[in-house]
Amino acid sequence: MEKIVISSNEIAEARPSPEEAIRIEPKLVPVIPTWVKLSLTPLVLVLPILCLLAIVLRVAMRSLPPRNRHAWTGYLGTLLVASGLLTSIAVVIVFSFVPLPTLISAGLSDLDERSDFPTLPFATPASAKIVSEKLKPLVAVISPGQRSWLTNAELPSATFGAGVLLQANADGYLLVTARHVVDGVAWNSAKSTSRALIAMASGTWGAGDVIAHHKYLDLALLWIPRESGQGTFAEPLASTASVSEGEPVFVIGHPEGLRFTLSTGIISRMENSTIQMSAPVSPGNSGGPVFDDRGELIAIVTSMVDKHGDPNAENLNFAVRADALLDESGWSFNKLGHKHLTDYLASAAPKTAIRAVNHP
Repeated sequence: MEKIVISSNEIAEARPSPEEAIRIEPKLVPVIPTWVKLSLTPLVLVLPILCLLAIVLRVAMRSLPPRNRHAWTGYLGTLLVASGLLTSIAVVIVFSFVPLPTLISAGLSDLDERSDFPTLPFATPASAKIVSEKLKPLVAVISPGQRSWLTNAELPSATFGAGVLLQANADGYLLVTARHVVDGVAWNSAKSTSRALIAMASGTWGAGDVIAHHKYLDLALLWIPRESGQGTFAEPLASTASVSEGEPVFVIGHPEGLRFTLSTGIISRMENSTIQMSAPVSPGNSGGPVFDDRGELIAIVTSMVDKHGDPNAENLNFAVRADALLDESGWSFNKLGHKHLTDYLASAAPKTAIRAVNHP
């Protein structure tokens, strides 16, 4: 096939002659009048109203010709995109410069307002009903603190455990929990955490300090300052002679997020500082108290054998004996941790001595 070449002269000769009429394309009237656009443009500042208007117009335009629908769809889409960008910028500015209401308080109003702390130990062995009524108010929800990336404010994490009040004095509150609740599962090798969030029955979070970590055992002490109130309390520690196999025990914690759950059982076995018990525990019980039937703290829940890891395991639960608190040499202290523990031991000592006389 031969190549066809068209020269510029041939193109010039092909131009229409002046006698031929030039076809003028008709100019269509805009679908959306200018005054309508000017009226709707300010709605980019109010995204919810603009969204509602867009929905209403989309429904109303179902019967319009395609050209009209496409024009309105394009215009409304442009308004929504612009409104979304402006709203996002405004939100970032507000969060950056306007302080948000705090979710974490400096103290614990539940304890500040409480003055009727139970007298322990009970004079006679108590039923599960009495233990639940008297001792649940002493149990806390403990969560490791974390910082919000946007505001840098302290927030509770998704995981939490339990803790128990040891002492309330004029300065604040001393609590004990399992160290892995605040430091994570690698508590014996991880860097120690200095802050923890604490909540009582009302669910209001307060920020506390981790003032001591046990060097060998899964235990940690927390301190949160008092803001008001005058109620005092010191929980007596169990003596070594008071803990024996076969004793009934009561565990209070938050298994699987079910807060302030009471379970019962017996001490199945004892080995050094560890107690094996039959009282059921689950994730969320860690750090929670193990009481005897006189309301005395005898252990802190630390672990369980999970049936998912060992199908043959059946209700094998473990706790660290509370009398480990008595040995000051086993603790690594932060801030005023040594002072707070010493004050607690001094206030609990007379009651422990009385118990030793009454229960040789």
